[in-house]
Amino acid sequence: MTNDKLLRAMLMADTANEVTRLLEEFETDQDEHVSWLPFGGRHNNRGTIEVSADPGRSMIERVTNAIDAVLETEHDLHSGFPSCSTPRQAAATWLGVPTTGMSGMSPAERRALAQRVSIRVLAGEGRESRVIEVVDRGVGLSPDEMPKTILSLNESNKLQKHYLCGTYGQGGSSTLAVSEYTFIASRRTADGPVGFTLARYEDLPPEEYKTGHYVYLAINGSVLQSTAGVGEFHPGTIVRHFGYDLSKYTSPLGPTSVYGLLNQMLFDPILPVWLDDRVQGYRRVIKGSRNSLNGAIDDAEDIRRGRMLAHHVPSFYISLGDFGRIGVEYWVMEKPSVETKIPSKAFVNPSKPIILTHHGQNHAELSQALIRRDAAFGYLTNRVICQVDCDHLSRLAQRQLFVSNREEAREGSVYRLIREELVRILKSDDELSRLNVQAREESRHEQDETAIREVRKEVARILRVQGMVPSEPVGGAISQGGVSDKPAHPRAPRKPPKPLDLNDPPTYIRILWEGNRPIEVYPGQRRYLRIETDANSSYHDAHNPERSKINVIITGEAFIFRGSTPLQGGRMRVICEGSSGANVGDVGSLRVELTRPGLITLHDERTLSIVDTPKVLPDEKRISMPDFEVLAVDGPEDPMWSTLGWPDRPEEVASSAQAENGKLVIYYSKAFPQYVNVLQKFERSDCAKARSFSERYKIWVAVHSLLLHQHQQESLTKLADEDDEHAELREREERRRMAVMAALVSAREVQQPLRLESES
Repeated sequence: MTNDKLLRAMLMADTANEVTRLLEEFETDQDEHVSWLPFGGRHNNRGTIEVSADPGRSMIERVTNAIDAVLETEHDLHSGFPSCSTPRQAAATWLGVPTTGMSGMSPAERRALAQRVSIRVLAGEGRESRVIEVVDRGVGLSPDEMPKTILSLNESNKLQKHYLCGTYGQGGSSTLAVSEYTFIASRRTADGPVGFTLARYEDLPPEEYKTGHYVYLAINGSVLQSTAGVGEFHPGTIVRHFGYDLSKYTSPLGPTSVYGLLNQMLFDPILPVWLDDRVQGYRRVIKGSRNSLNGAIDDAEDIRRGRMLAHHVPSFYISLGDFGRIGVEYWVMEKPSVETKIPSKAFVNPSKPIILTHHGQNHAELSQALIRRDAAFGYLTNRVICQVDCDHLSRLAQRQLFVSNREEAREGSVYRLIREELVRILKSDDELSRLNVQAREESRHEQDETAIREVRKEVARILRVQGMVPSEPVGGAISQGGVSDKPAHPRAPRKPPKPLDLNDPPTYIRILWEGNRPIEVYPGQRRYLRIETDANSSYHDAHNPERSKINVIITGEAFIFRGSTPLQGGRMRVICEGSSGANVGDVGSLRVELTRPGLITLHDERTLSIVDTPKVLPDEKRISMPDFEVLAVDGPEDPMWSTLGWPDRPEEVASSAQAENGKLVIYYSKAFPQYVNVLQKFERSDCAKARSFSERYKIWVAVHSLLLHQHQQESLTKLADEDDEHAELREREERRRMAVMAALVSAREVQQPLRLESES
């Protein structure tokens, strides 16, 4: 078999078994000319290639390389002029992609550009052995260039090319670990030869080597070449993976589909990508979830998924001081319907709906716990989607935050700063508060007030044994050093803001602050201060303050201006920070000015004052029992089930709890198998005992939740310092174990009543 025949055959092959047959025939015919060279020129290359744990994310690395190849072609065509310092700027300058995103392009424009980078999914031998082909009509490579580029590891080919995306990723080589074979072919020019090879994993003799390595096929020590199909093989690169493990992505849509994976991982891509999925039977433009959320519609599936937003805050930037700045944009989906239990699932992984992007690509996700627990918007958990644009972080911050496999963020000071800033942003949004209250009221179950009082009374009696005082809290909750970082009496939620009448020209602008007293800021604290005006959104540009007609002026060395949110419906927020070295008593001012062409400038001003961080009284020796409420969730069909983010299988969850406006709300599943089994047994014999069992079970679940809440307060476990996902799984396991015990104890109490003596 010649090189030409092998190339043609590989371009037609659609299973790993077929590649094995072709390779055996080729090696037999070529015999002593064939060799297998270590990938990247390293015999010990497993550690570098096997860095990724997710086959889906590895595939994205190939797509990123393909996008870079297209940008490289455009750079050459334009002779690098004008100079572009970012991939997004390059795509805008050379290819006409709006810097604000592909939602500003027509469907025809997106579809045409997407043909430059395409992904094809073939059935192969099954879901654990698919064929994935990534094709670009980009710069292409000559046979001599391939060993130092696409067949290399950790080379510095893109290090000085600011117009390309590749920076922190490991590169497409990570796909070798989840493929039986990887066929790579590239052509630099239309009349040049095609360079190609085949990569695979090779075991080495165990008596001599600890492990095997990855190798690629060579003839006489070089990659294979062919001039066959000059008119068919366009300049560019084809990478076809045989035996690719896609068992994690078997659904037609959603996070566990190839379509959902691409939109989630290419959250806001530099260029659109064409997906030809022969397994699911559709062809689509991949434009990223952000663009879909912002109204980009390309086909019937986009219409079916819809975006149906209840709230949207467009992208704005916030300074993180020496670490640079981050862009933040977030969306709140409409409340779920029967068909869409988890609205965010169409766009992101609902358990991790906060996406950290670099050049539009998903580099890490943060847990929904930040929304549900930290920001206390539990009823919006499955409806909020947030993007954090990290393009403008400093080099130091990016190095501290990103890891090479793009699968998670590195925990540390930058990671914590971003989390804390997101919590402040979300908490300061009045519309989020209104939507959360609305969702809470709509989900409340009818309850018998007498029954509620009886449950509270019995829970209080049991908890006295543990030294918990069932009364109004005294001081704060237990925390590090015995003092809480939250006030003992949290303020009531703000009333829903009324719609404002907008005028052009506008007639007023004001800082929302009660009376004439100064705005108090603690050293190191950031405050999101509300501004109201009857100006429309065009008067303020949160991205470019110098072009905005609303000017924010903060005076005083103790105060720092950190940015502002977009103006929406006459409302915006200004971010003011007290410097860490500020002294109590330092003063300054916040002034907002609204320029109106041909008219006088409107303004408002408030005094800023540095005050001491308020101290919270330490607790008494015994812990106060917080106000609490116990609510039932009927089963997976109950809308509250998906709102809480519980898994679909009833046996996997028994209960959960979350703080809401100073109250601990405890939810328990009426579909938990151990509870259902005992309840049905009582119902068959004595309905009165069944009701009693149900009430006793509810009491013990509440007791456990309150004790667990106390323990969490005492240990002051911060989500920012632990793995959210594992922490939630551990808590869920504990709650399941306790629920089994609660069912046993409650059944015994019904059959043989026990008396618990309260403390004297």
